[in-house]
Amino acid sequence: MILRKIGRNEYKGYLEFANECIANRVYPMSIVTGTQDGDIYIDDKGCTLFWHYCGFAYISGNVSEDVLEEVYQKFFVPDTERRFVLITDSEHASNYYSGNNDLRIDERIEYTYGGIPEHRPILDDNYIVESITADNIGDIRGRITPSFSWKDSDTFLRNGFGCIARNKADGSFAAVAFSSAVSPEEVDIGVETAEAHRHHGLASYLAYRMCEEIIQQGRRPVWAHAETNAGSQKTALSVGFKPCRINTVIHK
Repeated sequence: MILRKIGRNEYKGYLEFANECIANRVYPMSIVTGTQDGDIYIDDKGCTLFWHYCGFAYISGNVSEDVLEEVYQKFFVPDTERRFVLITDSEHASNYYSGNNDLRIDERIEYTYGGIPEHRPILDDNYIVESITADNIGDIRGRITPSFSWKDSDTFLRNGFGCIARNKADGSFAAVAFSSAVSPEEVDIGVETAEAHRHHGLASYLAYRMCEEIIQQGRRPVWAHAETNAGSQKTALSVGFKPCRINTVIHK
């Protein structure tokens, strides 16, 4: 066994390794700082693996082929308690797994924030927006919601934030934007729009609101998505994000 899981009392000692995860470092940073849940594995040669509650995994340091093989056997082969999706900018890791027919290798576009756009999104008059609170968090529906990356509602309400849109006519849930990952310097934004309320500009408006809030906090907004997700790309560009790199995603 090469990798060993460390205790939470040791997490802060791996801040430097988390910061080296250029591929969306906000997730490993959220683990190290104790803001969100996740596991950290290390070897004795300077390699660190961060596995976020949502399933995103990142690896930094001296990554040997022995470590990559153990990652495959330990996390990709078995049915783990949560999904395991390795996001990396390492050609070494990508090349190692490229010939494995059990795995899929995709691309993920990362963005940098270019500032509030000249033409700011406007809220459709048929909707109202409110902050996420203990009273309404249970109304949120969809796949990319706070429960995607936060272990429970209490932790999200304590360390995260977001807003939801409701239909004025019946008060039904329409869309959500929230802090999918939080670190001292960055916040990754997650957005979901209910199918019945799409094509009303809600994703762009809520994402824009989130960017404003993140900047007011003195942090940087973060955005990323699968290369094939044209809807997420459209939203990102509409609120001022600019593509900055493409990372590799390795998963079953």
